[in-house]
Amino acid sequence: MDNTKKAPRNKAALFAAIWLVTYTICLFTIKKLSPGASTGIILSLLPVVTFALFIYTLIRGVASMDEVQIRIQMEAAVIAFSLALLMIMTLGLLDLVITLNKEDWGYRHVVPYFAIFYFIGLIISKRKYD
Repeated sequence: MDNTKKAPRNKAALFAAIWLVTYTICLFTIKKLSPGASTGIILSLLPVVTFALFIYTLIRGVASMDEVQIRIQMEAAVIAFSLALLMIMTLGLLDLVITLNKEDWGYRHVVPYFAIFYFIGLIISKRKYD
């Protein structure tokens, strides 16, 4: 593979790493230091900015892929989206019947599953085309 195809992927991986580090630092800072409201809001929104940059570079990276790679990415996204909706629907219905512990099933605990679902979709889709 030539460097023109690797560059967008490397850039997306870099921004993913920046987001992950930013998110982790902000999460631990908020949990451990209990900052005031204005500082807490800034710390909460900082990972949003880095994630938006990651999404932007990811979309640009997909645009530079060939048709098969785009199809693999789209199928992975569809699988991830479907599994995420299934999980959110299930948790929402269960929460009506039993009280789910927010320390185990809060928003910040559910988000990592979305990445897991994407990689599951990527594995399934790549097997089909490779």
